[in-house]
Amino acid sequence: MTASGNPGCRLTIFACAALLAGCQPLPHPFADDRPPAALLTVRDGAGVSVAPIAGKPHAAAAKLAAAMARALLRRDIPASDQTTSLGSYQLYGRLAESRASENSATVTAYWRLYDAKGRKVGERDVQVEVPVGELESGSDSPIERLAALSADGLAPLLEDEAPVEAAGSGRIRIAIGRISGAPGDGTKSLAAAVAAVLQRQDLAIAKDGQKADLTVDGEVSVAPVKPDKQHVKILWRVRRADGSEVGTVGLENDVKRGMLDGSWGDIAYSVAMAASDGLAQLVARGAPEPKS
Repeated sequence: MTASGNPGCRLTIFACAALLAGCQPLPHPFADDRPPAALLTVRDGAGVSVAPIAGKPHAAAAKLAAAMARALLRRDIPASDQTTSLGSYQLYGRLAESRASENSATVTAYWRLYDAKGRKVGERDVQVEVPVGELESGSDSPIERLAALSADGLAPLLEDEAPVEAAGSGRIRIAIGRISGAPGDGTKSLAAAVAAVLQRQDLAIAKDGQKADLTVDGEVSVAPVKPDKQHVKILWRVRRADGSEVGTVGLENDVKRGMLDGSWGDIAYSVAMAASDGLAQLVARGAPEPKS
């Protein structure tokens, strides 16, 4: 990571692919490679990485991590079963099945949530009654139900105080501007993801038509590098209300060809979480002086 001393205060962070070792098996393709130690502490609420689910029934366990990530996202909690960042919470789950009768079974999901430093935040367990046939076939319905109930139980451990509306809040007001060049639904997904991540850093997101102190724009470029790979570069720009640029945050990585052509899903949150430290620095630099 480098920051120049010129008037533009340009800050650039280039992130590379890496794999978590040991008990953290999730890849984090847009996470910082190794920033200074001061940047390793990320605010609570930076996101949740859902590890592969252990236990039986296997068909349900194989689908539950992705369903859990979707359920948390629906509650405005950034989450992914595919990626993580240095500041992510880690969520581990295990399934257990018991037969209530010949035709029905009880499935229990046991969850343990850890913060980015490996400290246990809390535990929850949730049960659902399901027909045996649905378990054996890996039907989506009971899995989605189990994920929804689990997310309801875990959300209080993850949620910050309700954000204050931008107007009259006294907080720095950020507008999410134009995001260009993104394939698939990246324009919409990246805008929503960066807004959610910034809002959880005690910043107010200005709605359409509201005055903003700073604006965050995004630019995505995709180029082929191998027959099955594409190089993706995402550049975030922060500018003041008068249009002057505060600086930029850049992330880049090689991904599977076509991976981003459809729905970005939790990848958008991974990108936003990886950029959050750099964006927070630029917001602090570009924020207007408090009125006396």
